[in-house]
Amino acid sequence: MSSSPPISSASVRSILALLTSRDALLVAGAEGLERRITWACGMRARLPAFDSIQGGELALLTLAKLRRLDETLSHLLTSLHKEGVAAVAVAAQSLETLGTEAVTLANHLHLPLILLPPLVPIEEIEREVIAFVAQQLMQLSIQGVGIAGICEYLAVSRGKWVVMQDAQYHTRSQAAPTAAKTLLFSDPLTDEFLRSHGLTRVVEPILIRHEIVGYLSLIGDEGTFDYAERLVVNHATPIFAIELARARERSEVEGRYHVEAFMNVLQGQYQNPEEILARVRHLGYDLTGPQIVVIFEASPNEEDITLVQWARRVREEMVRVWPTCWLVSEAQRVTVLVPIVSFQGEESQGETEGEQTLVTHIERLLTRLQQHRGNVPFPLFSCGIGRVAANVQGVPQSFREAQRAVEIGRRLFGEGKIHSFARLGVYRLLFYLDGQSELTNFYQEMLGPLLDYDARHDGTYVKTLECYFQYNGNLSQTARTMHFHRNSLIYRLERIEEILGRSLEDAELRLSLQIALKIHYLRHRDER
Repeated sequence: MSSSPPISSASVRSILALLTSRDALLVAGAEGLERRITWACGMRARLPAFDSIQGGELALLTLAKLRRLDETLSHLLTSLHKEGVAAVAVAAQSLETLGTEAVTLANHLHLPLILLPPLVPIEEIEREVIAFVAQQLMQLSIQGVGIAGICEYLAVSRGKWVVMQDAQYHTRSQAAPTAAKTLLFSDPLTDEFLRSHGLTRVVEPILIRHEIVGYLSLIGDEGTFDYAERLVVNHATPIFAIELARARERSEVEGRYHVEAFMNVLQGQYQNPEEILARVRHLGYDLTGPQIVVIFEASPNEEDITLVQWARRVREEMVRVWPTCWLVSEAQRVTVLVPIVSFQGEESQGETEGEQTLVTHIERLLTRLQQHRGNVPFPLFSCGIGRVAANVQGVPQSFREAQRAVEIGRRLFGEGKIHSFARLGVYRLLFYLDGQSELTNFYQEMLGPLLDYDARHDGTYVKTLECYFQYNGNLSQTARTMHFHRNSLIYRLERIEEILGRSLEDAELRLSLQIALKIHYLRHRDER
């Protein structure tokens, strides 16, 4: 909130011009014509004649009603001047009926005194002035005070709390009247909460092209509201709509610039590293250190509303763990640049300590998201993690690796899992060679005899060999896993050697067989 509230462009002079059609005449206080008018208020039929004066008002009264209250105009002018009223308009028969004392006092106080015809409808004039003052909110908008400034102006000028909520009823801006007691409103704000504090409100929707984008509320003590509050809210909501439309357009422009810079980093589309680092720094991110690209990608054919909720939850979880990460959401994907502070700057072909730590955090994050999925509709998704990029020039490589990790991992191991490029090992090569004749020939040369034997005898020699390699040739562990006696396993391994015509003691053969078994897994993944 600013130190002083924004100033309305409605002055006594402009209000006097507005009332020219009503035969209004300035009779005193000309030196106060540039005073700001914040509101209009009519005199009540009982004392106090004017209630809830905030300062800056145009006080409207009839001389006849004033006399019925046994009050003098001079005394009322003095009282209103002390309370900060900007001008006074009196409906009377003539200047003479106002009295020389009142005119002289108004000149002395530099308080504009306006004479109105005796039969002028005071309530209509009050509404005209209020409407005119409310329209001046547009001038505040043009001055660039923003939503917060307009809220503050309304709060001070009306002596009431002002709250602007979004379409989901969450408070986005609020302002308190001058010297108001401290009051923390509930979020979302409810009428039950207000009633419990002896408050009430006037609320109107804020519309942009027939779409409700928010709500504007004037809040005050019960019994202090009249038609004027509803009138000002009706006039103010279009101004808030303009401000929100500007903010939405500005956000879209900034969002496009943000996404463009992000994709330039991921794809290496820039002239030099210094230029892109400066551009990114302007957006509030530091890419001078090592980074890892992480991709969360939802399964195809998910509903849009589910994807929006999912993407928001992924963003929230990532920012909670890595507050300085940089992320962008697309239709079915959230891509994140995660800073790795523990990385020491050494290039690595395997998995670094920073990658291991990140995978551990992502696993915990995945667990939280899956728990959340049990409560609301949530899409299945996969996560791909690239390797560490030591600097901004290495980010495109990490991005490509994260993309490949999602693609390969999803097809090999299914949805709902984390796939680290560094952990995919030889599958990174085999996946893209699958279907080529050389790979098929190699596969048949290595495993063909065993595959044929298993097919003819409904055997499990291929599975035995796979388990044997899985446990690094440990006979006892392999036998327990396969539910064989150790001697039975030894017999099966000897039969495998006979079928292949080569010894498993041959290191080159063992390597070739393990690669062939990976190809076997790749080709029969859908059967598992």
